[in-house]
Amino acid sequence: MTLSVVGSNVSVSTRSQPFWKDISKLTLVTELLHQQLYVIGRDIASKHGNLLIAYGAKKTCAPDGCAVSLYSFRLAGGYRLALRGFGVFIGLKRIGGLFMNRYQVEPRWMPTARFEPIAWLPTQIPRTRKVRMWQYGDAMELVNQVFAFFWNYENWVRDRYGKHYQIGQLAAFQRLDNNVVHWDTLKAWEVMC
Repeated sequence: MTLSVVGSNVSVSTRSQPFWKDISKLTLVTELLHQQLYVIGRDIASKHGNLLIAYGAKKTCAPDGCAVSLYSFRLAGGYRLALRGFGVFIGLKRIGGLFMNRYQVEPRWMPTARFEPIAWLPTQIPRTRKVRMWQYGDAMELVNQVFAFFWNYENWVRDRYGKHYQIGQLAAFQRLDNNVVHWDTLKAWEVMC
């Protein structure tokens, strides 16, 4: 099965081996997701305004005592994507949902196709479980939607604010803890798709 994400040149396949079963791909996705969520956090407070809102996100403000709001998207095909500082959720009614923790990226099944009730802290995430072998196709379909979303978002940012804006965001990420930086984010996400 091949999916095309609306407004994108990226076509994703659900026939490949899951990235979490290949240590080099798992390492790459772990680095990319950590980098992406950091950059998105900076994009929210950009001098150009909140780029996630400009891109079409719905913002749900955090309750008192929680620092970061939830940003959610309804994607083409009925997919629901939710971004948190500690990870990303993707769901589809006919499949269910997956959560990928920012630092432990291997996808985990969630009991629902929606990120509700909202987990404001990592400790509030509902119980998850490992993806079983017979679910790899569905899991890859969801994961590839996440990768394509990030590719589309980064492409939009580059087109609207320029490559120098993106390089500045990545340089800040590198200075943070001397992180591994994937300077060509578009290419990196495209490779994963």
